[in-house]
Amino acid sequence: MKKIFAVIATTAIALGANSQIKTNAGTFTKPSAGTWLVEGTFTPNLSSGTMFSLPSVNGITGVTARKFSSDKKATRYSAALAISNSGATGAETAFGVAVGIGVENHSKGAERLSTYWGYGGSLGYSKNAAKTSNIGVGAQLFTGFDYYVVPNVYLGAEINYGLALNSTTPDGGSATTGWGLGSGITPVLRLGWKL
Repeated sequence: MKKIFAVIATTAIALGANSQIKTNAGTFTKPSAGTWLVEGTFTPNLSSGTMFSLPSVNGITGVTARKFSSDKKATRYSAALAISNSGATGAETAFGVAVGIGVENHSKGAERLSTYWGYGGSLGYSKNAAKTSNIGVGAQLFTGFDYYVVPNVYLGAEINYGLALNSTTPDGGSATTGWGLGSGITPVLRLGWKL
């Protein structure tokens, strides 16, 4: 009986060692089944005098949560909300809301590096101060990476290629629908942590 427990313990330690990296900064453990990651996304905005800003709502930047169903697969959920008003008398409030969902397929990567590819979709609605409304629907393929700078905290970037459909309606006017197909780097910087 003791031999069986010894074999089980040795196997568990060996399997655990494959997903943990021990350094002077601490122990790095890559995500596994049941793990949640939460991240905020930012882009440099040096021209406005602030270091970072959130890009457009229809780009589904803001907050993303990722749930791992296994060591190699995760579902991600994105949401963004933006509201602004110039403060001028009679000025309209501009706002936008967007949601997205996607699937990530993670590869082995390296010690602190987790690479992945996947696909997803998004839906957004916005209305600006001129009362022009926009409805956007998108689908994309993407690839990216997470690099763990300290245990449970990572930086990342992503490259995508996708299709976007947008319906724009000016105040009192008729809707026009446009589309686009192309690639991009969205976002430039992602900061996240493992729960």
